[in-house]
Amino acid sequence: MIGQMVTDEYGAFTIPDEVLKLIQLEEDLQKEGETLDTIGFRPIVTECAYSITPIDVIPFAYTGGDGVHFGFLTDFGKVGNLNDASIVCVSPTNDPPIRLIASTLQEFLRMATSVPHVGLLEECWQWNDREMVDGILEEWRSDDYQSKRNRIFNRVREIYNTEEIDVVKHIQLANEERNSKIILPTYDGLGILSIDNENGEKRYQFNTDRSQDEEELARMRAFLSVATTAEKLGFIRDATFWYILAHDYHNEVLNLIREILQSLQLKDELKRLEVRDL
Repeated sequence: MIGQMVTDEYGAFTIPDEVLKLIQLEEDLQKEGETLDTIGFRPIVTECAYSITPIDVIPFAYTGGDGVHFGFLTDFGKVGNLNDASIVCVSPTNDPPIRLIASTLQEFLRMATSVPHVGLLEECWQWNDREMVDGILEEWRSDDYQSKRNRIFNRVREIYNTEEIDVVKHIQLANEERNSKIILPTYDGLGILSIDNENGEKRYQFNTDRSQDEEELARMRAFLSVATTAEKLGFIRDATFWYILAHDYHNEVLNLIREILQSLQLKDELKRLEVRDL
């Protein structure tokens, strides 16, 4: 059962049937003494976002290792339906920590069932050598646990009716498509897409020492006072990446982000920020 904090993460969005099916499958498997942990694809039913997780990303599954999780990229609520949202992988202990994985949930599900372990999607984001890719996949498929993983994967494939695809190629295509639409780049690589035909956006230059003293906060406020919506959203993305937005770390910047979200009436994003800071 999904906890209230996770429900708050979804906000005004309807939880996709595919997510509910994944949760049900995990419950069924546990009754049989099995778990989706075996393939690194466990549904999220309790809050698991990190401070580095973009606040317009809704986590829905995790690999079970190093805090790696997958989420829907809502582009600050601009996506009408989560089935149409791009899928992002958040890997808190790696560089880069944010990786765009798929253009849609259905594409992600095909990717997830095309590798020997879903955790590999976090790695193959950077693969570009076909021989190396084939070698890594073959090594995984030949280990002692693959027969057990296959039993779980077969259940997942049956539920989602997925077919195998070239994961590396699809990740590259998803990123190319995303990059072609970005009008303002950001540290997390996701960028800001066009908003109301805005273009030629400016980007705030943060101090390298990650300061949040009065002088830096005044400079931030001066920038934001004349910033377009896209520039403000870019600021939020970069601040989330640049600082640790939690009350016991960079609290002053956290409060500034709250103010921006309130001014833009981004209620779902504000609620996520509050939930993650508990």
